[in-house]
Amino acid sequence: MKYILTLCFAALMFFIISNSNAQDIPTPYVPDFTSAPSSMTQFEFDVADSIYADTSAEHQIIYRDQPATAWNSDPAEFIYHVCSTYTFSGQINYAPPSDMLEWYWRSENDTAVISQSPKNEGDVFPAPDYLMTDMGADPAGDTENGGGNHLDITHLFAGYSDTKLYFQFENNGGGYPTNQGLFTYYIYSVGIVDPNTTDSVAYALVYANVPTLFSPGLYVMDATDSSFTQIGSIATSISGNMLRMSCNISDLTAQSSWSDWPPPDGFIGLAPVTATAVITDISTNDFGKTGVFVPKSNLLDFGAANNPPALSDANVSIAGEDTILAEIIYTDPDKHLPALREFIFEGDSYPMRACVKSYDTGALFEQSLIVAETGWYDYYFRFSDGVDTAATALDSVYVEIINYICGDASGDEAVNVSDAVYIINYVFLGSAPPDPFESGDVNCDLTVNVSDAVWIINYVFLGSNDPCDIDGDNIPDC
Repeated sequence: MKYILTLCFAALMFFIISNSNAQDIPTPYVPDFTSAPSSMTQFEFDVADSIYADTSAEHQIIYRDQPATAWNSDPAEFIYHVCSTYTFSGQINYAPPSDMLEWYWRSENDTAVISQSPKNEGDVFPAPDYLMTDMGADPAGDTENGGGNHLDITHLFAGYSDTKLYFQFENNGGGYPTNQGLFTYYIYSVGIVDPNTTDSVAYALVYANVPTLFSPGLYVMDATDSSFTQIGSIATSISGNMLRMSCNISDLTAQSSWSDWPPPDGFIGLAPVTATAVITDISTNDFGKTGVFVPKSNLLDFGAANNPPALSDANVSIAGEDTILAEIIYTDPDKHLPALREFIFEGDSYPMRACVKSYDTGALFEQSLIVAETGWYDYYFRFSDGVDTAATALDSVYVEIINYICGDASGDEAVNVSDAVYIINYVFLGSAPPDPFESGDVNCDLTVNVSDAVWIINYVFLGSNDPCDIDGDNIPDC
């Protein structure tokens, strides 16, 4: 019977690994920042993967006055994509009475939950609800293979402390019986995947009871030899439809197959599963929502003194004929994000964007825009950390828009044989170059030579591509 149950747990382990996408998720919410705390505080996080730009996903900032037990939430929205980085932002209009705000991020779509979590500082067990994060609901009535309400997962919650992990496993009723008769056993488990392990292993907090074989505990399951081994005890508590479990983090980190705590990627994968084991078989009854759990909460001190930000290395240059490229470095010693990040050009405001958010050492912000006319343009930069504002002095830049017809080397406002002759005379007789020079570069190779004259001849007499239209799509390529 023990051999059969070993195979059963191996099957359960494969189910956990195949249904947990922790190893496919980029590091969540890194980096995450806030503006200087005020009556309206801004929060941002970055990810380097488009999964977070899923329009069906909901992103929340969840926050509380730290002594309170009630949490509030506000939405976060996608604000820009630059350098393969997706930036999300949310604002809260709240100042905590105690001056200490605890907050964390949570994201959810139809199939998965990604969440940071409150920290259970006192290692309280059973952990109170307000120190657990919601790792996702599962529909009621979706059990398979004849599973009853007690095997029907409806919700999973998770939390952490410095030394322990905490889970609240909720079912659809009927308590948490561990057996029916002598040969049917029920298994309630929360699978854990370390995204940084290179081994084919999973871990699980298991609530089950098979005499002489296994009891509630923390198990490691190895795909290479189809084994399961108890590596630690767990604390359990049942109240109504809620099964509460806790394990020691040290039991995980003691395993050679476990990377570190927290894992280098900053999160673990979670997979709640119920199953029924009989002497000859195991059947999975329900599988809850896949979770990516980030053991991290954040504190923001509204009573701390604020250091104002600084701007440096302002640069406005001309890129191409009509493009303004604006750059500036924003530095904030408190690592506060710029709630205001503006390039003011001719009185209009343009938001600036940064690829790397190294606010304490200096983050490069950029913006580009198109101008239509030759002339002087006024500009300045204005940034704010949410409390203090930094701005550069008013300055100006001159832009000269050069209008020409590509191929009109002779300047007669048409492309014809005379332009080819003009280029030949320039190349072989030292005549004046085309004005502007770019008008004679019809093949976009940054020079004017015989090949440009040949291009014009082919265009005039053979109907070949227009000057500057390399790929023939009727759009100039230079």
